Amino acid sequence: MGNKYKDTLLLGQTDFEMRGNLKNKEPGLENFWEEQKIYQKKLQQNADKPLFMLHDGPPYANGDLHIGHALNKTLKDFIIRWKNSSGYQAPYIMGWDTHGLPIETAVTKTGVNRKTMSPDSFRDLSKQYALKQVANQAQQFARLGIFTDYETRYLTLDHDYEMAELKLFAKMFNDGLIYKALKPIYWSPSSESALAESEIEYQDVVSPSVYVGVDILANDLLPANTKAIIWTTTPWTLPANQLIAVGENLAYVLMTPKGSKTHYLLAKNLLPTVAKVIGWEDYEINQEFSGKDLVNLPYNLPFFANKQSKLVLGHHVTDEAGTGLVHIASGFGEDDYIVAKNNNIPIFAPLDDQGRFTSAINDEELIGQFYEKTNEIVIERLKNNQSLLKVKPINHSYPHDWRTKKPVIYRATLQWFINLSQGKEAILTHVNNVETRPRWAKQRLYQVLDDRIDWTISRQRLWGVPIIGFYDQQGKLVLNQEILQHALKVFEKYGTNAWFKEEANFFLPSNYQNKGLKKEKDILDVWFDSGSSALALEARFPQWQRPYDLYLEGNDQYRGWFNASMINSVIFDDKTPYLNLISHGMTTDEKGRKMSKSLGNGIDPLKVANDLGADILRLWVASTDYTNDQKIGPEILKQIAESYRKIRNTLRFIVANLADFNPDKNYQKSLAPVDEYALHQLTIFKNQASEAYNNYQFNNVYNLVINYITKDLSAFYLDFIKDILYVEALDSKRRFQVQTVLYEQLWGLIDILKPLIPHTIEELYQHWQLPKELKVESVHLLDNRLQNFTLSPEKLTIWNQIIDFKSEVNKALEVAKTNGVVSKSLEAVVYYELKPEFANLAKKWPKDLAQVLIISELKPLTHEVDESLQEGKMSRLKVVLNEGQKCERCWTIHRQLNVDKICQRCEEVVQKHHQK
Repeated sequence: MGNKYKDTLLLGQTDFEMRGNLKNKEPGLENFWEEQKIYQKKLQQNADKPLFMLHDGPPYANGDLHIGHALNKTLKDFIIRWKNSSGYQAPYIMGWDTHGLPIETAVTKTGVNRKTMSPDSFRDLSKQYALKQVANQAQQFARLGIFTDYETRYLTLDHDYEMAELKLFAKMFNDGLIYKALKPIYWSPSSESALAESEIEYQDVVSPSVYVGVDILANDLLPANTKAIIWTTTPWTLPANQLIAVGENLAYVLMTPKGSKTHYLLAKNLLPTVAKVIGWEDYEINQEFSGKDLVNLPYNLPFFANKQSKLVLGHHVTDEAGTGLVHIASGFGEDDYIVAKNNNIPIFAPLDDQGRFTSAINDEELIGQFYEKTNEIVIERLKNNQSLLKVKPINHSYPHDWRTKKPVIYRATLQWFINLSQGKEAILTHVNNVETRPRWAKQRLYQVLDDRIDWTISRQRLWGVPIIGFYDQQGKLVLNQEILQHALKVFEKYGTNAWFKEEANFFLPSNYQNKGLKKEKDILDVWFDSGSSALALEARFPQWQRPYDLYLEGNDQYRGWFNASMINSVIFDDKTPYLNLISHGMTTDEKGRKMSKSLGNGIDPLKVANDLGADILRLWVASTDYTNDQKIGPEILKQIAESYRKIRNTLRFIVANLADFNPDKNYQKSLAPVDEYALHQLTIFKNQASEAYNNYQFNNVYNLVINYITKDLSAFYLDFIKDILYVEALDSKRRFQVQTVLYEQLWGLIDILKPLIPHTIEELYQHWQLPKELKVESVHLLDNRLQNFTLSPEKLTIWNQIIDFKSEVNKALEVAKTNGVVSKSLEAVVYYELKPEFANLAKKWPKDLAQVLIISELKPLTHEVDESLQEGKMSRLKVVLNEGQKCERCWTIHRQLNVDKICQRCEEVVQKHHQK
């Protein structure tokens, strides 16, 4: 191009840089949003709009954010930003879970000796630690661009939050749902505390399974020298054996191994398996019995031969595994506990909080020993008294403490429980009315809640909300409505820390004072804490009433927060906490492996934000099908960064070419047919993307954006309009028409992209040279623009055919370039012949179709068919070189140019330019 015409071309101008440089720009934009209170202003604007409430589940306040946090909060942020710009008031109150063992442990690791300080002082340190962690995580969430007010939040340690939780506890107690009892629950010796089911994870372990022959005492049914075979994978529980259970209607046999004088009793269906394991190659079946025939048969305890017990019926006994005779230790199993209760046997659990045998076991060799280490002692003792038939290592799934990763046991201890049977029907009714994504999740939630009978809500810890309870000198619980209401008033005034500082009398009504009552030491389960969040939030913000529109958390929360929230809310006042439930999967590395420190495959979201940019990380979130597990790693992020570059370059091209466009003065209502088609495509894209947002399908939004930018804009409309934008006169109507389309295109992209890449869209908006009176402080204060430019079906049919024809022309041009006929499409004359069924299409073509096709000329084929024609579904085409001269300003080909080597169009524009 001749340099003398360069200044007459209207090349786009913008300060919106091609290079993102996000890591340096984003923190400044985040500071701008915070300082100017953009979130607060948007909520104020939306005050009279319908409420949409996404209730945030509280992450645990300990340590830096991981990639799962980033995924979760970013998904929520997409929703909050979209709702706030599309007709709703959508507040976002972030929450944190701030009680529990990990914080106690972290404080202890700082060198604090918990045993040398008062409980309330230790709790003060725990609170300070938790608040510091919250501040750190909040700062990190802000770096990811989360749209919220970080000062308006909820913490489970907040005074009003704890009061809401204690009022819920009081309501449940007064309704007769809470009780205290000795029951086997999951107990973690490593944490020295009871655990909820949601705090259990399973790992494979190898255990020594044992087959033990227990001596049956003299009776009228079986011959002398008979042993009942029991089987267990926990030999350490055998010293606590109290009963042996049989299945009422199961078939049992008395058998004798070849060469043996001892008879053995076991389930008929299990005999072949047991015989093979023990090594009995040949045996004789002597008699057959039903389980009910064996009830009350006496036997010697397997570990203490001087003590006797009996066979009883067991509701849980089957002949699918083991021997059909089940060893019952009431303190170490839920079914065992039920069987013992049914037979009026006292519950016996001779282990302390650390998992060591107490003196109650009455065996010097066992007292003080850690339960797992006694397996060897028990096996050796069984060998010595000829009771051990076989030891067989078995690999099986075993419950572990999710925090310490160490095995847990069932252990009967005095705990506080919520009886769920009374509220179960109402809870399940509400679950049936919840919409879930994915759909199968409803059944999962229903099943988890349906399976729950009791909820253990007490924990043996210090840092948490105390359980209100008092005990007399005999250890009997003293608690009623009067005491609860009085204690609540004291807590309201002095806070929960007073419980760990003051005497019992401080919390008691006058008529219960000075009677030697002692306070409960346990605290409430942290799931009871977090499961009270909907109630606590409603108490603080009465204008935002349950049920909330949406809960969105990881798929591990069906047994956790989803579950606890539903129970607490329904029991409190028969309201569901949520109408919609969305769960997402976990993040893995690029090979699909779970992230772990040992593999070194973790991705630090803050490192990604401070290297590539938070918008790249957010775009990755948008690209995933979050309902399944998502992969992330350097290669995936590299692909996302490439997609981001395409998006940014497209935005830059549009905004640069709107620099001289004033929508108040230059906006054109009358457009060329191709412009109308481009706006129709914009409408379709925006409607589809809006529907995807409303259905929480963010990967659909992402795919629609990439597809639209690549095909509809870059490869079509933006490609041919460069000639108009750069070459036409500044005040050309045609140029204004194209700029009108670009103006609408930019608004469409802004609306769809601002939830996904909020930093980039803010930067773009701040650099858009709109007239001042048309701009607001931040793009995130704007509602989505109404854009409805749909074409009539007739016009759309024509344009769909034109697009198909364009594809055939492009293919013919590629062949022509490969064969050296033309080097650029602008040099080409395309001759066409439409096939009969499309013959009328040419009459409906727009006049500027050659310009749309970015060719020199488009002409009907008049001469005879030639072999070099390019065949397509719609047409036959021939591409030839335009033999004319190239205009030095616009590069189009003409038969004749003026003396300055430019075309007629360019001459008129240049003259206008010089006149100015």
